[in-house]
Amino acid sequence: DKSKLPILIFPEGTCINNTSVMMFKKGSFEIGGTIYPVAIKYDPQFGDAFWNSSKYNIVSYLLRIMTSWAIVCNVWYMPPMVRKEGEDAVQFANRVRSAIARQGGLTELPWDGGLKRAKVKDTFKEEQQKNY
Repeated sequence: DKSKLPILIFPEGTCINNTSVMMFKKGSFEIGGTIYPVAIKYDPQFGDAFWNSSKYNIVSYLLRIMTSWAIVCNVWYMPPMVRKEGEDAVQFANRVRSAIARQGGLTELPWDGGLKRAKVKDTFKEEQQKNY
């Protein structure tokens, strides 16, 4: 509906340590329409906004954030992107992810953010073993 404001979606499904962009979930890219990519990268000069939940509990993380001198991040509003003719949702998601990674100087990771908290699927392990 063109009369409604766009929604903000983080297609990775989780955040990472400010060095990489994980695989995007394809659902956000299946419905069509225009995507307005935004690259966000925190500048750790005054304080690190990344929360390693396996290392720090929420209270220590909040205390660290609230006592930081500043939390600074660079935000790049990129040109709108639309799905190309013959491009499927996964290809479109990967193209958007690549553009964001280039803009932010980040590394592209070929795996899902869910791997941070879930058991790795056997099919993924087998694929990596074949590649090796």
